[in-house]
Amino acid sequence: MEPSERWTIRVDDGVVVVEFPHGTRLSPSDGDALLDRWRTLIAEPRVEAVVLVVRTARTCSDAARRTLRLAARGAAERGVSRFAVVAERPKRRYLEQTIDIEGIETEPFNDDAAAVRWAKRPAERAATVAPE
Repeated sequence: MEPSERWTIRVDDGVVVVEFPHGTRLSPSDGDALLDRWRTLIAEPRVEAVVLVVRTARTCSDAARRTLRLAARGAAERGVSRFAVVAERPKRRYLEQTIDIEGIETEPFNDDAAAVRWAKRPAERAATVAPE
């Protein structure tokens, strides 16, 4: 796990899990640090999916939007095709729209564990997928 005051990132059995705690706001330097770590982890051949857990209701900064778009593009270029998004509904929809990149399937969740299960087994849909 690579902790920061602003985020944590780890690989869990072929799934990159990125978590942003309550009150997170990424600055440009935070975004660059996250992208550096992200690029290292996403380059591992066993990584097949991403789970993004956002526990903050704060609006996304420009740096956070930029970081998420660059991360999603980089993941798609490396063959990652699934992103699970765990957040409250308004934030989840916004994040899904930000990740909207051809070739990436984005699925919303209310629960971290369900999101990780879905990311690990894409053919099976978790029963707790959040309603749209």
